[in-house]
Order: sequence, then structure tokens, then C-alpha cells
Amino acid sequence: MTDLEQILGPRDEQAVLEAVAAARQEQAALEALGGRRWFAAPLAWMRWFAAPLAWIEREQARFERWINCQLVSRTRWDELAAEDITTSMDRFQSVQQTLRNPFHPRTLEILDEVVAFIMEHRGVRDGFADVVDDLPPLAKRLNRAGIEEYIRVEIAHRQAVAADPVLLVQHRPAELNKVQSHRAGEQWLIVQHKASGLRAQFMYHPGEVEGKVYSRPYGIASIGPDRVEDPQNRAPEWQDYAGLGIGTKLYRRAAEELPDVRWGATSVSPYAEPLRTKLHALEPWRWRSRMCTCYEAWGGLTPQASAEAIHRPAFREPEV
Repeated sequence: MTDLEQILGPRDEQAVLEAVAAARQEQAALEALGGRRWFAAPLAWMRWFAAPLAWIEREQARFERWINCQLVSRTRWDELAAEDITTSMDRFQSVQQTLRNPFHPRTLEILDEVVAFIMEHRGVRDGFADVVDDLPPLAKRLNRAGIEEYIRVEIAHRQAVAADPVLLVQHRPAELNKVQSHRAGEQWLIVQHKASGLRAQFMYHPGEVEGKVYSRPYGIASIGPDRVEDPQNRAPEWQDYAGLGIGTKLYRRAAEELPDVRWGATSVSPYAEPLRTKLHALEPWRWRSRMCTCYEAWGGLTPQASAEAIHRPAFREPEV
């Protein structure tokens, strides 16, 4: 059976054949009269012909989408879906006003809510929300099952990276420019988590009790021999592994390397603030926290006085 027969049915087919025959008779008469039209179909035949034309146009559009899908590699579809899911999860975190890693294991506790949010916002950022279902490779990755599978796999991956125990340690003199000459004699301790690339720089002067911490990976050169990074874009994916407990490992290893140094908190990023609060609760004399009532008096505390002091959460107005 032809496509035309499938669409029109036997009765419709007969009508078309009759219309074509009538048109040919008309053409023969015109030729006999010297007419110049090679073929003239009556209006009835043209109405029947419009139906297959509309079908052809629809199928052509579907075929073009299919061809375009084949031209995009499987890897690229995976990347598009991953970017869309991750962006939606970041948006969900923003709505929830939390800095927790979006792929933290606790996300599994609210997985249905997260997946529903992503389904509602999928494709919005890149402007393809209305055609997701018309692109089979993308629709498969961005349906409910595909989104849930991606989240579970990504959580497992990040947990595996965070669990890697290898830490790289480097002691070296500070690299100071002319403007920083007043800091001459400063020493640096850099601790880096090998698997994730997360790192922190601990700055101190030998003989002085208090040091400072710089924990923004994009401003610290990697000490990993196997990690190649662009100096202008160091550790571009550091946020992927923030909030998974890696920072705690870095800071505590630094404390082991320099047991006589206390670490102040003059400038702490929003990501590091919860970590500093946690460390302060464990060792209040060693780690200063802006979120504790002892913040102002911390510099003068002894280990004994710090242990005996009452440490309460301090409310602070958000910085503008």
C-alpha cells in the first residue's frame, strides 16, 4: 500500500483518480484547441492533493530534526543535558538559599522535589524548552528517569572524588612583589586535594602565633605534577567539589603541619564560613570564627581560656 493510499483510503483514492482523468481530458481538449497549458487540475483534485502535501511537510520537518540529531554526537547530547541539569540544580539551590553542594548525598532525601523543579525549568536557560520533546536524544536525557539517573550518578562520582585520601603538601617562601615587601620573611604552606584540585594556602611568619588562610583555588597555582591548568583560569571546576568535606581535610592537615600556629578569619568567603564555624567548634583556640561571640576577644585567648569560654553563635548583618 502506498503512502497516498494509507492517508486517503480507498474511496478518496478513487476520487483522486477520477479527478486526474477529468483533468487529462480537459488537457487533451485544450491541446486540440491550441491551448498552452500542459496540465490543469480541477479545484476538486487540488483540494485532495493538499492533504498529502501537508503530511509531506510535517514528515520533512520531522526528518530534518532527526538528521540534525544524528549530526550531534552522543557526547555532545550528554554535555547539553548535564549543563541543563546542573544549571537547574544551581537555580534550585539559589531558591532554597543554601550553599550546600547541589550533588551532596542529602539531595537524595528531596530527590522528587529536585527532579520536578528541573522538569519545569529544563531548557529555559538556552531557549529550547519548547522543543525538548522534539529532540529524542535530549528528551531521553531530560525526562524524569534520565534526570534522576544523572543526579544519582553524579552524586556517586563526587563522593568518590571527595573520599580520595591523597593530599599534596608544599612548604615554600612567599612569592611577594615590591608592593608586598612589608611581608618579607613570610612562609607559605599549600595543601591540595589531588583528586579534586581543591587547595588552600596558609600564610604565616616563623615565630609568630597567628597566620592567615587563602582558600580560593582560582588564585593558587596547582602543586599537583599531573594537573595541567591555564594560569588565567585555574581550577575552573573547583565549585563542583565545594561543600563535600574536602576543605575540612585541607585545613586539618595544615594544623597538623603547623601545630603552633593559630588561624585568623579576617576575610572568609561564603563557602568557607560554615567550615570555619565547624573547625572553631572543634578547636576554638586554633580557628577563629566570625560567627562566634568570642570573635573580638579571640586574639588574646590562651588554649585554656578558649576551652573554658562560652562560645555562642553570633548574629551578623549580611555584608553589602
